[in-house]
Amino acid sequence: MARNKKHMIQVDWQEFLKKWWFSIVLLPFIGYHIHQAHLTLNYNIFFSISYSFPFPVNVEKFMMRNLLLIVHEAGHTFFSVFGNRIITILGGSLNEILFPVFILGYTLFNKLVKATQFAFYMIGSGWFSIAFYAADASQRQLPLIGNLGPEAHDWHNLLRHWNMLELDGLFGVIFVSIGILFYLIAVSVPLWFKKTERVRLDLNL
Repeated sequence: MARNKKHMIQVDWQEFLKKWWFSIVLLPFIGYHIHQAHLTLNYNIFFSISYSFPFPVNVEKFMMRNLLLIVHEAGHTFFSVFGNRIITILGGSLNEILFPVFILGYTLFNKLVKATQFAFYMIGSGWFSIAFYAADASQRQLPLIGNLGPEAHDWHNLLRHWNMLELDGLFGVIFVSIGILFYLIAVSVPLWFKKTERVRLDLNL
């Protein structure tokens, strides 16, 4: 009896790890990103680009940051078709969210659990990226791609247009909070995401 009980516990652990291993892997990545955001928004905006991530978080950060940068710049081009300056400026940040949302739609439709978790994680990373940019709106200290001048700072121009430049820090906090929410969703996906399999039944009656 004791031997059977021990075997059941072992099977439960195997099922647990099979279900939750990716969530466990994501936790240290999320933890370091939240710590970076804390230092960036509360002490120095340059922590957004100079925070020292340990391996392998630094590899993920490098890849995600450059991917979102490409997506951001592409967003300006995509949204410029509307012919509106503000929409074109906002399009860069908006695209950082829309791109992983499209990936999320694909993974949800195909019931890809781990890919869905990563898509939620990407959305959270996108919100963090936008948060740091928005928090720098009034000071404009962060370097811009292509050595552009401070007059090209997206969120300075956006918040100045909306007469909310003094609220740049609040926007940063709000966007980080949204990002954390998506990180938590990414970790919790196995709780509510049940993978279903199609079974074809041929009944000869």
